[in-house]
Amino acid sequence: MAKHSDLDATVEIIVVDAYGDDEQYTAFLTVLEEQVRLPAAARLLGMPVTVTRFGYDNEARGLTARCEAESGTGEVALADLTFPPETEATWIHAAYRYYLGLRPFPADPRPGWDWPS
Repeated sequence: MAKHSDLDATVEIIVVDAYGDDEQYTAFLTVLEEQVRLPAAARLLGMPVTVTRFGYDNEARGLTARCEAESGTGEVALADLTFPPETEATWIHAAYRYYLGLRPFPADPRPGWDWPS
């Protein structure tokens, strides 16, 4: 399980050159787009979905994910998703939720994770 110091270090790596919230959200988006292979499996409210795109429109909404499911397709808040354990998406997602001040979903630290890699 991730410790706060692991998440602090990951957030710092991601936002090191970003100034202000807008640039920091964009930094997280860039990392997701470069590190997470799409389509990606995820869950929304316990239901399986497939993430096909990450996005960012504004600070009020934060990062989003375009998801496909049996019930249809739509855009949701990235923070509301969970990703399978042991994936790059899980670790970045935990850092993102931590950055937002939300409880990160369980994720194991990615030893030696650095970006850009």
